[in-house]
Amino acid sequence: MKYVVGLGNPGEKYKDTRHNVGWMALDAWLGATGLPTVYESAAHSGRITEGLLNNTEVTVLYPDTYMNNSGSAVKKLATAGEVGDLVVVYDDVDVPFGEVKVSVGGGAAGHNGIKSITQALGTPEYIRVRIGIAPRSFWTGAPKRPPGAKLPSYVLKPFTGREQKELPGVLAHVGEILTSIITDGVTVAMNRFN
Repeated sequence: MKYVVGLGNPGEKYKDTRHNVGWMALDAWLGATGLPTVYESAAHSGRITEGLLNNTEVTVLYPDTYMNNSGSAVKKLATAGEVGDLVVVYDDVDVPFGEVKVSVGGGAAGHNGIKSITQALGTPEYIRVRIGIAPRSFWTGAPKRPPGAKLPSYVLKPFTGREQKELPGVLAHVGEILTSIITDGVTVAMNRFN
């Protein structure tokens, strides 16, 4: 069994924000996989679907606990002993927009959803698919993390018009990565996509 969790916030005001790109990625991926339609599950504190993908059982969860409390929903889905089969998809403000990184473990880097999951499971050793949302420096092209007080407002804003045009390609790429993790394993996926 593989568990795939997309991070986001419920409600219309958050729907198209950068912080909800984990949910956007799952929407695009589920549309391409043929897995069943998601349904509300009070037992899992969110929307969920389950099915087979390339002969592997997969459970997909969109926690509705709000980002900062994502761990409470994830803990209902996967135990600490199953973290090697847990894939969390989320926005990363240290990765430039358009890039996606696959990793296992590590710190939260200020992401409250990841902090909540790590605290709830008691370990950071789960698979992460980090979708870049950082702007690039005009001069160097390097990711430019918005400073301190500007960060919350940046992640809770919609993507720019230019970003929205590129977003379908980014989300499709995330889908390829998720399918590879499930089918081939995380090491193959990291070698192929990082």
